[in-house]
Amino acid sequence: MLKVKEFREERSILASQVVEVVREQYPGYDKYLNSKVENPEKYGVRLVNDAEQMLEQAFLKVTPAPRKPDKRRLPQRIQCRLSKTNYERLQQAFRVAGFDTVQAGMQHLIIKYLEGSGYDV
Repeated sequence: MLKVKEFREERSILASQVVEVVREQYPGYDKYLNSKVENPEKYGVRLVNDAEQMLEQAFLKVTPAPRKPDKRRLPQRIQCRLSKTNYERLQQAFRVAGFDTVQAGMQHLIIKYLEGSGYDV
């Protein structure tokens, strides 16, 4: 027995997509009936085996491709939030100091901080 609601949620399928597929073979199937099929313990309604097979064939489970490993030269990221005003001031200060990017400026500041803090490990 196919649990339609779980099936739909696992595959990120909309209820309207389920209705479309089942309606091809069973024209009287609508969103109200689908709601009842998704709650069989409440309404005692479920799909016939043929309709379940149609759904399984129409929405085959596809496993997503694994994420590619991060191949960055500097893989670790540090992030913070600034007000727009302070961000613009920081960008301008980095440009004046000769840094091409905010990342280059931040990297310089972090390294200087670590060298001067005595926390070198």
